[in-house]
Amino acid sequence: MEISNVMLLVAIVAAYWLWYKRISRWLKGPRVWPVFGSLPGLIEQRDRMHEWITENLRACGGTYQTCICAVPFLAKKQGLVTVTCDPRNLEHMLKTRFDNYPKGPTWQSVFHDLLGQGIFNSDGDIWLFQRKTAALEFTTRTLRQAMGRCVNRGIKLRFCPILESAQAKAEPIDLQDLILRLTFDNICGLAFGKDTKTCAPGLPENSFATAFD
Repeated sequence: MEISNVMLLVAIVAAYWLWYKRISRWLKGPRVWPVFGSLPGLIEQRDRMHEWITENLRACGGTYQTCICAVPFLAKKQGLVTVTCDPRNLEHMLKTRFDNYPKGPTWQSVFHDLLGQGIFNSDGDIWLFQRKTAALEFTTRTLRQAMGRCVNRGIKLRFCPILESAQAKAEPIDLQDLILRLTFDNICGLAFGKDTKTCAPGLPENSFATAFD
């Protein structure tokens, strides 16, 4: 190998190392490795992902930024990830400056077949129009009454009996899955007029619910 090539390689490695040391100093949260970023930690903790993220959030005061692709140029474009559980940050993103956080064309193209240009898949003026339309619908007395009846019926006739049955048998139950099933049934009942009955004794599988999830 020629000396010029060796010097070029050394210069590239040195430049990368300086960049890596600089970025790893201001990134908090899990350890960031050269090139692979925090990906090794994600793989290592894959069986306890939520607990691991919670531990990192607690150690960093509720918010941290990490990098899953520690490569110059790629890091800022696709590799940086911000994780937060601070209510002030959530309010800033979801309410105060919602317009600063568009979903963008990548998200919209992925979900277009399912969501089209609806409120969950639009930005800007289209989103604002959808929001005003939805707000008008969701403030009507008829919809509130229908929602109340649907939710109360689901809780009384399905949700509570499932919990009582699990308690009587001393069996563990996935509460998150149960609440998701109850929510899914309520949404389908209100939006489509169909009872999907996923929150029912035995917790039956539903192909539409699985595909939706």
